[in-house]
Formats: sequence, structure tokens, C-alpha cells
Amino acid sequence: LYVSAVPASGAAVRGIRVNEDSFTIQLRDAGGGHHSFRKSELKELRRLQGETPMPSYEVRIAGADLDDLVAYLAGLKGTP
Repeated sequence: LYVSAVPASGAAVRGIRVNEDSFTIQLRDAGGGHHSFRKSELKELRRLQGETPMPSYEVRIAGADLDDLVAYLAGLKGTP
């Protein structure tokens, strides 16, 4: 689950939830860093439904090139 945690003192951290219980949450950010927060010390905790840390390649790869890339990757299936 992709989440955003805003500590009472500090900048927002976005990352993948690694672990969560009633009192704490641990995240891994895009750079691989680990963050642990006490929920009582957060200003805000949001679940980012429909968002992903994966960048969109929609404007970077043309339709035909994307089709070729998918075909190539599908052709690797089963290749050691």
C-alpha cells in the first residue's frame, strides 16, 4: 500500500507500507530508505489509493514502441 506520512515536525514521506500496527507504521521510500513513525506523532497519515511510486511512461514511449517492448518482454518468458 502506498502511503504518505506527515510528521508533526518535518516533511512528508511517501512510501510503501512495510509494517503497521495500532501504534506505529514503517515505510520504505523510493530510494530504499526505511522510516518508522509513531502514529500519535503524525500530523497526517493518508493511504494513497490509485497512486503508485512507479513513474508513468505514457508520454515517454510512443504507442508502437510500447507494443514492441511488451512483445519483447513477453518473448523472454521462460528464458533462463
